[in-house]
Amino acid sequence: MCDTMGAILGNGHALFAKNSDRSPNEPQVLEYYCARDTGSATVKATYVEIDQVPHTYATLLSRPVWMWGAEMGVNEHGVCIGNEAVFTKGSYGKTGLTGMDLLRLALERSATAQEARDVIIELLERYGQGGDCGYDKSFFYDNSFLIMDMNELYILETAGKHWVYKSMERGSISNRLAMGDDGDVYSSGAPYDFAKKHREPVYSFFSGSEHRLEQTTDCLTKPPTVATMMEGLRTHNHDKNPMTMPSISSTCMHAGGLIGDHTTASMIVELKEGKIVVWATGSSTPCISLFKPWLFGNPPVAPVFTTNEREALAYWLRCEVFHRKKIGTLCSNQFYEDRDDLEAEWLRLAENASPEEMNQLSVDVVEQEEEFYDYWSAGRANDRYGHKRFLRYWDSKTEKLNIPEKPAIWV
Repeated sequence: MCDTMGAILGNGHALFAKNSDRSPNEPQVLEYYCARDTGSATVKATYVEIDQVPHTYATLLSRPVWMWGAEMGVNEHGVCIGNEAVFTKGSYGKTGLTGMDLLRLALERSATAQEARDVIIELLERYGQGGDCGYDKSFFYDNSFLIMDMNELYILETAGKHWVYKSMERGSISNRLAMGDDGDVYSSGAPYDFAKKHREPVYSFFSGSEHRLEQTTDCLTKPPTVATMMEGLRTHNHDKNPMTMPSISSTCMHAGGLIGDHTTASMIVELKEGKIVVWATGSSTPCISLFKPWLFGNPPVAPVFTTNEREALAYWLRCEVFHRKKIGTLCSNQFYEDRDDLEAEWLRLAENASPEEMNQLSVDVVEQEEEFYDYWSAGRANDRYGHKRFLRYWDSKTEKLNIPEKPAIWV
């Protein structure tokens, strides 16, 4: 389960944002890949081997640790993509390119959003989509994509090898087909109600996607800024303490009880004045995490890592120790005020920063994040709140994850 939104603001300014909702025990690493000449005829994706291109662009990918593809990312040209699981009628492909494979391939091969859109369509029609995308359970689905750069935004929905896309200035997607007969181009050549024909109703309903799509759509009615995107990705559909109950209908998704998906990574990208500034948690649970800044092309600094998965995994686990301690607790107003104050200061410092200043800021915020976690980990109350089923769910998940008390960020 996931939610993605984007906005073209004009004058070379655009915003992209996504939450990745997956199994709470599935780490997701944030990795930077340099541009390179491949020197290879083929490339192995998660399940299938396909033709390789001579050159791939530099990319930043948020990737589940066991998969080749990625949930979201941005490349050196400012192309941003997020994908969503969508539930369709008929059977899903048992093998093929996963939606995450298609996302990574498009970022590696495209200099514009339009090119990325066409790469996904071409690969979809040639190789098909499919494969088990579940971490600790079998999970098959089709995919939709939000694809954008600083000038254009496309929503692309698929069902098997059928597809439709539409150009928009602002848009969001969730775990449901939503496009009717108002698309720009259809694989069939003629317009028809794509969602009505292909959307599987039961899973689409129980995914909570209708409510989450309403939340992200509402977020985009406000003047979009990095701060409003942070707020949007932290949206809950209730006014209760989010660490004491599950919610599948919240953009900030919380697992527990019968709900098996949780927000495991979050990313915001601001494209402005030729700069690509990424704000990422590099961790789960955005409502109690911090969005840290990184200027694309600067040396990787946590939560951004190179392809050393061990370091990236250690960082995700370090943050997860804090998150698991907060399960069943009541976060105070002061906690959220401290979180917001830190991010507001980082946003202020990043506003007109040079590349060198951005690099120093990225280094500094890691230390400040560590201090934030240490401070709010101290003096944990013994009382636990929430339904017993909810608490047992998380106790079981934490036992299976088997993380040390305080894993090092760098190992």
